Amino acid sequence: MFWIDVLRALAALALTVGLMVGLAWLARKYGLMQGMPAIAGQARRLKLVERLWIDPGRTQLLLVACDGREHLILVAPGGATEVARPAALSPATGDAARMAGLTAGEAPR
Repeated sequence: MFWIDVLRALAALALTVGLMVGLAWLARKYGLMQGMPAIAGQARRLKLVERLWIDPGRTQLLLVACDGREHLILVAPGGATEVARPAALSPATGDAARMAGLTAGEAPR
């Protein structure tokens, strides 16, 4: 009787740990874990503005803001490459104009 109780307890423990590991893996795979919170009293300098999956699970475009500037980064299995480094963030220009490198009032080419 004693060994049956020990085996039952170990099976329950293994099942619980397995579920926790599986849920953590799913959260990481689908981008639900956005990193550690900022230290109290300090403003965050780095922010993930937007993520676009090009090839699900393999290739993605990241729009990252750092120190008032946005960077477009392509992340693929072979590595990461900065695609564009637009001008500093400006509330006067729209996102599309900012990504194209245009200033307010300038026509696209």
